[in-house]
Amino acid sequence: MIDENSRWPFSISAASDRGSVRERNEDYYGIFDPETEAQQESRGVLVVVTDGMGGHFSGEEASRMVVEVMGDIYYSDSEKKKDAKETLEIAFREANRRVFHHVGNGRKGTAGTTCTSVALFPDHYNIAHAGDSRAYLIRGGKIEQLTEDHSLVGEMVQRGLIDKEEAIRHPRRNVLTRAVGLRNEVAPDIHEEIPFKDGDKILLCSDGLFSMVPEDEIESIVEHHDPKDACRKLIEAAIKYGGDDNITAVVIQKRQ
Repeated sequence: MIDENSRWPFSISAASDRGSVRERNEDYYGIFDPETEAQQESRGVLVVVTDGMGGHFSGEEASRMVVEVMGDIYYSDSEKKKDAKETLEIAFREANRRVFHHVGNGRKGTAGTTCTSVALFPDHYNIAHAGDSRAYLIRGGKIEQLTEDHSLVGEMVQRGLIDKEEAIRHPRRNVLTRAVGLRNEVAPDIHEEIPFKDGDKILLCSDGLFSMVPEDEIESIVEHHDPKDACRKLIEAAIKYGGDDNITAVVIQKRQ
């Protein structure tokens, strides 16, 4: 975790729980705080949330591998000549290839996981994303979804065929159209140099949170609590609403 005494102008906290139904937790997360000044300046802090796909072989192994590989590649010496956005995409694609070959044994559709990652700098951040885990921005009492869900119902929402409330209850809401590790290559959504303003809060989470807890309640919890308490209360809220899936939340706050 990165607290208020950190050299960074933001604080980060995280929590994960298997929920009330699942036997094990196939979610995973990582917070990577670079050690050298060169890495701090060129790469910032990397935060990754993954959700191993239920019903696929070794979802837990896939989600863990993506986090670990991304942290390794993103800060590797061999990539320092590239800019942060390009390196984030390189790390994402390499994590995909390793899951496909080492967990899925090179077979399509065998092993998969979502991945939502953010590279944080003092005044901006970059996002790389595939799947239906999400990144939210909480600012001024409002919540904005920064990522698009790569799922069947997510695409239906984007096309205006159903609304968000209908998507939550849709029987095919867990069908993903893009994820990490299902094929040899993946094209992540990349959002670069999003302004990071004083007081902003960013939430990265798996679908075990937002499929259970209404967005306005998520916003209220994050808005009115520090990152550590917000993470705890988000997990508690998801369990209160049923806890049907694994739950992971990472809250980032830009200090004023």
